[in-house]
Amino acid sequence: MLYVDTSALIAYFIPEAHSAKVEAVLRDANRYPLAISEWTATEFVSALGIKCRTGQLTEAQSLAVQGQYQAMERHFIKLNVETADFHKAAEWLRKWRLGLRSGDALHLAIAERHGLTVCTLDKIMKESALALGLPIEAI
Repeated sequence: MLYVDTSALIAYFIPEAHSAKVEAVLRDANRYPLAISEWTATEFVSALGIKCRTGQLTEAQSLAVQGQYQAMERHFIKLNVETADFHKAAEWLRKWRLGLRSGDALHLAIAERHGLTVCTLDKIMKESALALGLPIEAI
């Protein structure tokens, strides 16, 4: 089972360079079930906000994508975020040379607790996961 990072979900819903590859992974029946976390929805909306502020999306487009995401969300296993995940993320963030960001550390901690491989487009997250010995599938 894969834990799908927000960067991959954004590319699935909004055309980007790697959107076709992400779609192939998410539609691959051999990968099911797919997992996300409660944190994913928050980060997803934040990413859409960045795209609106930078002129990549209009507010109407953002709202449409949010609706599409909410409709698709029910097809994922949704993992809770636990206190231990925040502690693990903080532990990894103390390794500041990794360049890991807090949201990505939290995704990795949730996935690690469940023994899942993270599917991501994020290069820093990929490199950090490899340095930490965590399973990662970079697209």
